[in-house]
Amino acid sequence: MMIEAKRQSDVAEATVGETFLKSLTLLEQVHRRLHDVVKDDLERAGERSLTGVQALLLYEIGDGETPASALRARGAFAGTSMSYNVKKLQEGGYLVQTRSNDDRRTVRLKLTPAGQEVRQQVAGLFERQAQALEPTASVRPTDLDAFNKTATRLERFWSDQIRYRL
Repeated sequence: MMIEAKRQSDVAEATVGETFLKSLTLLEQVHRRLHDVVKDDLERAGERSLTGVQALLLYEIGDGETPASALRARGAFAGTSMSYNVKKLQEGGYLVQTRSNDDRRTVRLKLTPAGQEVRQQVAGLFERQAQALEPTASVRPTDLDAFNKTATRLERFWSDQIRYRL
């Protein structure tokens, strides 16, 4: 009896491990595919100078001035990648980067009119996709709620792994 319980436990653990690895693979694929979809939408509109990552960065910056540190804190972009993309976006005329008068270490980002156009295009893409999710992909709001809860718990789990060296 105990041997059978042990075997069932081993199978359950293997299943959790396999499911976890499958989830990691899917997360990475979904992340890459988001960049691809944004890039494709930009190209269809004739914008070929930006990557999907850069367009998403413009979207995240928003309408006002945003401290670069706020984007990092939200987990939107990693440091080196963000620095490179901010530089490219500034060179391309999509954003302006300024230092705070109070604290010269603080960098604030603001979109130019060209950056605002890209941001609006990405927002439009997201609106169209939100409307198309259920009819074309059978993704209901409850599915998104469950995904968001799970993704939030995973993010906390990984943050705690780093923060507390678990």
